[in-house]
Amino acid sequence: DDSDVYMLILGGRYGNLEEESGKSYTHLEYEYAIHSGMPVFAVVLSDAFLEAKVKILDNKNVYEIDNKQKYLEFKSIVMTKIIRIVNDSKDIMLTIHTTLKDFLEDYEFVGWVRSDNTEANTALLIQVNDLNIENRKLQDEQRALKEQLKQIQGSFTNNLAFEGQDIMLEGTYEVRRGTRPPYSYDKRKIQKSISWDQMFLLWSPRLLSTLNATRAKGELESALKDHMEQYFKLNENQFNKIKMQYHALGLINIYEGGTTTGGTAEFIVITPKGKNYLIQNSAVKKI
Repeated sequence: DDSDVYMLILGGRYGNLEEESGKSYTHLEYEYAIHSGMPVFAVVLSDAFLEAKVKILDNKNVYEIDNKQKYLEFKSIVMTKIIRIVNDSKDIMLTIHTTLKDFLEDYEFVGWVRSDNTEANTALLIQVNDLNIENRKLQDEQRALKEQLKQIQGSFTNNLAFEGQDIMLEGTYEVRRGTRPPYSYDKRKIQKSISWDQMFLLWSPRLLSTLNATRAKGELESALKDHMEQYFKLNENQFNKIKMQYHALGLINIYEGGTTTGGTAEFIVITPKGKNYLIQNSAVKKI
């Protein structure tokens, strides 16, 4: 009840059951958080992530055995809410960071206070109250500035190519020579046009979880395979143009983050605006 956010990390196990309800304690906690109106999001481990864990542990310690149907029913509920699917531990860290940042913009959180620090003197309470008042003023100013920026960006994005505007994709593919190994390959060029909005709808479902730029490029190439009628490698300069176009349109975020090896890398993820466009244009409508 004192928490600001409920975050679930859902792996392959359902957990211990509470006797009266027959549900796991985690399942009950999740339902309670939903009914309490608390902000809720889930980090869901991908199938690839779970399979990697099996190599370290075993099936029994990774996947639900005794209550598989209950686990599947619980997961189906979780997948209808705000989720991020992750492929490794690094993605968990990035997902938590970005999601909490988004929540901080939408909710007023109290934060965590130790139980042995609840005895506050009157002067401190007054100071905290004054700071809260000042904080509300700053938030109001921030909202006003965001609205001004939104208006500026709105006029700016009107001049950017998107719906109904085509781009000529340029890349290369390989053709194998000979019928017996050792094989050699010829590299050939390929070109084909596609509209900016059609390409975004093909790529964006793969950006629901944060990806580094190299993997994001690979996902774009895979998403375009059917359109190009074969696997191909996109021109690197054109990929940079594509990602900057969608970034300027406010459909994706591009940022630099830390890697598990201690270095930094470029990461790409869909924005709420991009996700909303994907849903509005991909959801099946009533006939």
